[in-house]
Amino acid sequence: MTRFISTMATAAWNLMPRWGRWLSVILLVLWLGWSFLFQERYGGASLIVMSVMDRPISYAYANGNMGGNTDAFNGWNVGGKTAGPYRIDGDTVKIDWLLSTTQDQLEKDRLRPEKHSITLSMPKREKGQNDFCVLFLPDNKPLVRWAASCHIDMQDEFKIYRTRK
Repeated sequence: MTRFISTMATAAWNLMPRWGRWLSVILLVLWLGWSFLFQERYGGASLIVMSVMDRPISYAYANGNMGGNTDAFNGWNVGGKTAGPYRIDGDTVKIDWLLSTTQDQLEKDRLRPEKHSITLSMPKREKGQNDFCVLFLPDNKPLVRWAASCHIDMQDEFKIYRTRK
């Protein structure tokens, strides 16, 4: 099949007059320039999982794409494990996660791992936003957002929960 297409393209090129060849090359270059410079395109996105909960997250999925895990929030570090790039699109995003326990929580508080799932509306993605941020808040609710850099763009959210200086 490839040989047939190559033969047909060569035959068409050889039958074209000189001005037709120039015109086809100019149109091809203009189309490639437009598609690379001006066409709005979104590629894959990194899935970044962060948490300000006192329990670790063992895994998190966004629309079936696996993200990283996080440690229990220690008053300063929100985690930020990165996975991907993935194609994360649609009108909604389904977040699945396993809320785990630390050793103390398991032994003293008798807490057990819990599976959770929620479907949220997909935030609008702008050009240049290649990080899909999932921040787990203390009430076990995820906050999702597109960002150019999750750690920089979500600093205002982190400051609310930081207790250590």
